[in-house]
Amino acid sequence: MNIANTQRLMNDEEKQRCTGSTFKDRHELLQYLLDRRILLIVDWKGEEQEFDIGSFLQQRASILEPGAALDINSAYNKMHVEIAAGHLHPGDTVPFLLKVFCKQLKSASLGVVLLNLGNDNYYIGVARLQDMKQLTANAADFWQYLAYGAKTGEVLYTVNCSCGGMNVWQLKRGVLLTDDYCEHCGKELFDKEGKPSMPVIKDYI
Repeated sequence: MNIANTQRLMNDEEKQRCTGSTFKDRHELLQYLLDRRILLIVDWKGEEQEFDIGSFLQQRASILEPGAALDINSAYNKMHVEIAAGHLHPGDTVPFLLKVFCKQLKSASLGVVLLNLGNDNYYIGVARLQDMKQLTANAADFWQYLAYGAKTGEVLYTVNCSCGGMNVWQLKRGVLLTDDYCEHCGKELFDKEGKPSMPVIKDYI
């Protein structure tokens, strides 16, 4: 496996350790990155423990740029204000925090990247801005990194069914959702003409 691109997330010491390791497939490499907190996995609904994202980003920032400091409390205080005001709902907190921390990391010439594995988890990493272009442009045959906030020309459609189940589709802009059903209860969500039976949330990504 060619792991040179993934090594752009690491400092020199981490690169040396990783170079001496062998990975039979992408799953082993992913587990290696998660175990060593080079990547952090977070559910779309939010953190398991508060400050998971902030602590991880601070740790990675310090490793890549010694002395880099994030104002973690400020970011979470802003999030709680937005939640109290009713502006953030389940699924909104992770993007909100990443957006706030991206601004802080930029002052240390760092940025947030997401490993795109095609599911609804966030696989979060940190990279130097000088490496970001190559990291996100060189897609390996088994996965791809995206700079947080980068536009892909796609739309994320979310429908919260009356049964309580969440349904998500990621499609190219202009592609119409038709004749589709709730994966949890089977209720029709889009008819043959693409008319939805429930509110649709659209996120342009």
